[in-house]
Amino acid sequence: MKNFKNILVLISAIVIWNSANAADYKIGYVDIAKILNESPAAKAAQKKLEQEFTPRNKQLESKAKKIQKQKEKLQKESDIMSKDQIESLKRKIMKSERDLQRDATEAQEDFKLRRRDELGKIESRLKEVILKIAEGGQYDLILTNADVTYASDTKGINITDRVLKKFNSK
Repeated sequence: MKNFKNILVLISAIVIWNSANAADYKIGYVDIAKILNESPAAKAAQKKLEQEFTPRNKQLESKAKKIQKQKEKLQKESDIMSKDQIESLKRKIMKSERDLQRDATEAQEDFKLRRRDELGKIESRLKEVILKIAEGGQYDLILTNADVTYASDTKGINITDRVLKKFNSK
């Protein structure tokens, strides 16, 4: 029992010592999602991606409408079509649907790659800004929402607005 008390006293001393030393650290928090939603650079990247992929999306929509018209034709005119015509149209519809699915998957993958490229450029610049603020503000630790379960929104800890302001000024 005496050893248990000694261990408890030792643990308490460590906790108190760590608490006293923790006050010496300067910690900051940056909400990356907020910056990616509010910065002009991120908005410009999003607009650029939309402009790049809008024509492709319209082509996919056009193909989908064409397939729908073929399905409607099959449904309406199947009574007056021969079995060979029906089978031929069904095969054509199935092939078109497979092609559309493949094209849509390909477009989605291309979009994800381009989005990752654009966000990578922004995140790279953002890291530079955070590092400058951290070094200039003599922070010991900067956390982002990607690594934190909870962060107080106190002005001393949350430096997102300072980072956003400096990021936008470049």
